[in-house]
Amino acid sequence: MKTAKTTKTPTTQDPLKSGANLRVSTLAPHLGMSKSTIWRLVREGKFPKPIKLSDKVTVWKADSIIEWLASKEAA
Repeated sequence: MKTAKTTKTPTTQDPLKSGANLRVSTLAPHLGMSKSTIWRLVREGKFPKPIKLSDKVTVWKADSIIEWLASKEAA
């Protein structure tokens, strides 16, 4: 007897509005830029500083990204 496969439905919630911690792989497509561009902007001091949770996990607070976007729109 075969069992039914379950599939995850993609969430449509905007991660920038959730107040979550965002990894670069989630952040890049929402900002319309590559991961390497985000890291370059961080090095240049033109993007919010990330938070290093462990050796392999680095995140940004959604609130800091929202503030950064607002400052870019105001400029």
